[in-house]
Amino acid sequence: MKHFAPIFRWFAILTIAVGCSTYFASKDLVAQTAGQAETADSGDGTASPDKTESADSTEVVGVTFSDPITTNYKVGFQVLAIKNPVVKALVTLPIPNEWPEQTVSVVNETIPPDMGSIYDRELNSGVKQLVVKIPRLQPKTVVEMSMTYQIRTCQVNPPPDTKIFQRPKTSHREGKPYTQSSPEITFRDSKLKKQVKELVTEKATPWEEVEAIYDWVRDEIDIRSGESRDTSKVFKDRYGCAEDVVGLFVAMCRANKIPARMVWVTGKQYAEFMLIDRNKKAHWFPAVLVGPREFGQLSEPLPILQKGDSIRVPEKKQRQKRVAELFECQADPRSKTKTPDPRYKFVRQLQPVN
Repeated sequence: MKHFAPIFRWFAILTIAVGCSTYFASKDLVAQTAGQAETADSGDGTASPDKTESADSTEVVGVTFSDPITTNYKVGFQVLAIKNPVVKALVTLPIPNEWPEQTVSVVNETIPPDMGSIYDRELNSGVKQLVVKIPRLQPKTVVEMSMTYQIRTCQVNPPPDTKIFQRPKTSHREGKPYTQSSPEITFRDSKLKKQVKELVTEKATPWEEVEAIYDWVRDEIDIRSGESRDTSKVFKDRYGCAEDVVGLFVAMCRANKIPARMVWVTGKQYAEFMLIDRNKKAHWFPAVLVGPREFGQLSEPLPILQKGDSIRVPEKKQRQKRVAELFECQADPRSKTKTPDPRYKFVRQLQPVN
C-alpha cells in the first residue's frame, strides 16, 4: 500500500488543478458575457449600435397608392409656313413625367420623316419637355407631330400615423428648393408671417401646423375668377383665383419653414408639403385646396403634368411658375422678307382608354 500512496497523492493534486482551471475559465466566460451585455445596454436606455441600426432601418409608412386610373394624353403641334420659309424652328412641349404615384409610357407617335432632331429633356423639379427642332419649312407647307402617352395615376392614401413625421432642416437636399420664393409665391410680408405664427402656436406636431394653415386658407380666402396674382396680394385682399389659393397655402407653409410645392394636373392644381421620418427620408403629402377637403390624401387622381413652381427653362430668362409650350423660329437669310410668318397651334387632349 505504501507504493500506491504517491500515486493517489499526484492523482488528487491533478484533479484539484483541473477543477480550478475549469472554475476560473467559467468565471472569465461569465465576465465576458456580462461585458457584452453592458455594451448592449449601458444602463441609460441607449440601445447597442446593432440594435439602433436595425430599428432606424425599419421603413416608415408614409402615403400609399391604390386604385390607379389610366388615361391617354395626346400632345403635339402643327406649323404652317405661309408665304415665307421657316428655318431653325424650335418647339418645346411639356410632357408628363413619372412620379411615385404615376407611371408613363408612349403608346403612339406621329413623326414626319423629314423632321429634325427630337428628344426629351428634364428640367429642375422633375419637369419634362419634348424638344423638337425643324431645320427648314418651305412656304405653304404644313408639318404636324404628336405623341400619345398612357398615364397611370394612383389614388393617394393617408399615412397611418402622422405624429412620427417631423419638419426637415432647412438644408435638407430634397426640401430646400421648396422653401424659397418663386414666381408669384412670396412669403416675406410681415403680416403673412405673423398670421402663420399665430396659426401654428401650441400645435403638437408639424402635421398639425400644416393642417392649421390648410384650414385657414380654405376658410378665409374667397375663390374668384381672374388672372393669377402674387400671394402677398391674395393674402391682403383675402381672395384670388383657384391657382392663387393653392399658391398662398404653399407660401404660408414655406413661411413656416416646411417645404411645399404646387402640383399641376389636367385642368387644375393642388399642393404638396414635405415632412421627414426618423431616418430623414422625405415624404410628400397632397393637400387639395379647392373642392372637397382632402388633406394628406387624394381620392380622385388626375394625370400629373408638372410638380414645382420655379422652373428654369433654357429659352426663358426668368424662372417659370408653370412650363408652357414654346415655338420660335428664324427668317431665311435668303428671303427678301426678314420676318417669318408661320401659323402654329398646340395640341393637348385627354383621350379615353379603350
